[in-house]
Amino acid sequence: MMHSKMRWVILSLVFSLILAVLSAGCIHESPGRPESHIESGWQHADLEESQSEVLSHLKTITGSLNRAITSFNDREYDGCRAECEQLKRENREYAASIESFERRVTNASLSGSGEAYYDAQLSILRAIHKSVNESVSDLYLASEYASQGDDSHAMYHIQRAAAYVDAVYANIDRFNENVAVSNSGSVDFASPVPEPPDPEVVPSPEEVDLSDIPDPYYLHKTRFQNTPDEVKRLLGKGFITPYQCSSFDCSEMAAYIEWKLECHNVTAYIATRDNWRDGYGHAWVIVPLRGGKYLAIEPTVSATEGDLGAEMITYEPEYFVYDQLFEDIYGASRFFGVDEWDWWNKLELK
Repeated sequence: MMHSKMRWVILSLVFSLILAVLSAGCIHESPGRPESHIESGWQHADLEESQSEVLSHLKTITGSLNRAITSFNDREYDGCRAECEQLKRENREYAASIESFERRVTNASLSGSGEAYYDAQLSILRAIHKSVNESVSDLYLASEYASQGDDSHAMYHIQRAAAYVDAVYANIDRFNENVAVSNSGSVDFASPVPEPPDPEVVPSPEEVDLSDIPDPYYLHKTRFQNTPDEVKRLLGKGFITPYQCSSFDCSEMAAYIEWKLECHNVTAYIATRDNWRDGYGHAWVIVPLRGGKYLAIEPTVSATEGDLGAEMITYEPEYFVYDQLFEDIYGASRFFGVDEWDWWNKLELK
């Protein structure tokens, strides 16, 4: 079976991140009422209304952030980036509402705990705005890198996004704590949480040694067409060599089929998925057909007799959902290593 690589680790991180989002506490919209420190009741009502507007924007942001993380976790990277663009606009509106709130606080007649309370809450709201900006930027970049198969950079940015999302919800908790402190009559208000440190710098990708791949690898043979009948002819009776886990399994079989098709001028791709039916990784082949359609080839169907090569062909939808799609053996080997595909050490290169 194919081994799950860095992508599965990234998704596991995001899954834990989204659980943190879902389990975070609600924003308390009813602050303490330090009325004795405000000269007029209407000013207090005005501040409550302005703060309520800020928190309304913040609720919208947390909802959008949750959807963006869900999209990334579901590997819907285009949807994630669209949510991030929406989040940027919402965060600008949130920042404008903070500025309006701050002006009203400045114009109000505050003293003592009233001034301390609103100063503390404004500091936390501004810190949340900055953390949202950072998390959205990194989540956007993580989705771009993940969609391109650059898992090392995706890991760096998703770790950074996760840290800033944690900071958002930690500051929401502190905002709520300050509400409770104000209601108790105390003046020991919490300040924003510190900004998270950056993760370790992404290491430069190691150069994969491709010298073990036969040279030349793709040989020129009789020209076939990208049609189901031609593919069936090339598959013949399937594999005579039996399936052997971790030796001659789906990855070697898929690589061999891709090699044979390409050698006969049939365009073919190696597809991989980390979490297949049994929870392990899997590899198979996808062939684009004339007219814009596709067929898939399940490589583990093999026989010593009969016409089972044709039975390898499938049009089941699950075969067209994959994590990686490689054009050739070189791309697949750079990503997973040559040893994952080295069928030529088990079969004779013909």
